[in-house]
Amino acid sequence: MLDTAILFALASLVLGGLNEVLFKRYSARPRSRGVLIGGVGVVWTLLLLLDITLRGERVDVDAAGLGFGIGAGIAVALANILLLESLRHMEVSLGSTIYRLNTIAVVILAIVFLGERMTVVKLAGIGCGVIAVLLLYRQQTIHANHAGLRLGLALVVTGALCRAIYGVVSKAGLEYGADFDLLLLTSALCWVASGFGYAQWVERRLAITRSRVGYAVVSGVIVYGIVRTLLEALARGEASVVITIANLSFLMALAVALAMRMERLSARKIAAMIFAVGAIALLARA
Repeated sequence: MLDTAILFALASLVLGGLNEVLFKRYSARPRSRGVLIGGVGVVWTLLLLLDITLRGERVDVDAAGLGFGIGAGIAVALANILLLESLRHMEVSLGSTIYRLNTIAVVILAIVFLGERMTVVKLAGIGCGVIAVLLLYRQQTIHANHAGLRLGLALVVTGALCRAIYGVVSKAGLEYGADFDLLLLTSALCWVASGFGYAQWVERRLAITRSRVGYAVVSGVIVYGIVRTLLEALARGEASVVITIANLSFLMALAVALAMRMERLSARKIAAMIFAVGAIALLARA
């Protein structure tokens, strides 16, 4: 069973890396980030409803489940909007690595709000994550617009924090007894509302074009694939193992970016990837 769990976790890793590269390519031109997020939410909603129908199940709706679902959904939608915005200013290797190091934020939130203890292993994991980010940041300051890079860094760090909040709220909802499909459905609908709302009131460009629809469909299928493969992995293996593997998707993002000649490999990037892997492994162990 564990081997199958690892295969599903690896599938989630691959899909996660592909989606972040797709986000980077979308952000390379002045397109509406909100329209993409909203479109992904529409595709995710349709695929989830189809999945529920084929399983012959129904969604159990209650006030508590809706509350947890809406809170988690807004957090993850905002996280992805911020990730998209940040990728306008930095390479996908830096953005993806920081975003996937949201485990650090989860640990800090648990210490501050849940009373968990700081340990040597946790401290070492946080230290490795900080070193990885500093190495990648230093790599980009050589050729980048420093003001834009600092803005991108602030956006993606905030996005990683929102992604951590999503994980904490979702876990709290499940422990409370909220229906899993309800949490997924409300998250998808929050992508729709947050994305199109962002396009209309923040970006002020809610134009739907063939290109944006194409990106939304492809990304929507990938995002739903990320969700389903991670769930299948969690159903078959230990969370500490499968989530650790899935969070290594920044390695896939870097590999694809290198293959597409979007980035160049360097000794500093290799060192940063090693420290990032160490950070996730240590924090998962803790």
